[in-house]
Amino acid sequence: MLAYLLESVPGCHVQRNTLNYYGTEEVDITVANEKADGGFRMLPDIFLVECKKWSRPVDSTTLGYFVNVVVDRGCSLGILAAANGITGHQEHRNRAHAIGAAALVRGIRILLVTDEDLRRLQSPSDLVALLHRRNLALTAHGTIYLG
Repeated sequence: MLAYLLESVPGCHVQRNTLNYYGTEEVDITVANEKADGGFRMLPDIFLVECKKWSRPVDSTTLGYFVNVVVDRGCSLGILAAANGITGHQEHRNRAHAIGAAALVRGIRILLVTDEDLRRLQSPSDLVALLHRRNLALTAHGTIYLG
């Protein structure tokens, strides 16, 4: 569903389920962003999306792995679509914040999107606004924004 939504944003093109040459890393969605009017003007030309439709929140280890995939692909932005957000356990939440802050210092931005966020969307412009707000919040908070 997220790939469909991204394709509906002006200037966006997606490639789905791509393995690296060695077969060791898979990217769920790779997005080329032409920064068209009405599109993702505040986001980079190419970014990655990882989709986790898990019944439980994503743990900090998974977040750290995704940051490494973003780095390995030479990207500066990754969007983690985690159905139930990131772990509610305080120790793991602290780790997630530390991973997000360390990534930001390295020039890697990780935005979090949940199923609840996606259910509220009514148009492609709502997705654009959501990701632009999350990108701004990431800068303001200095770490991954958990909402």
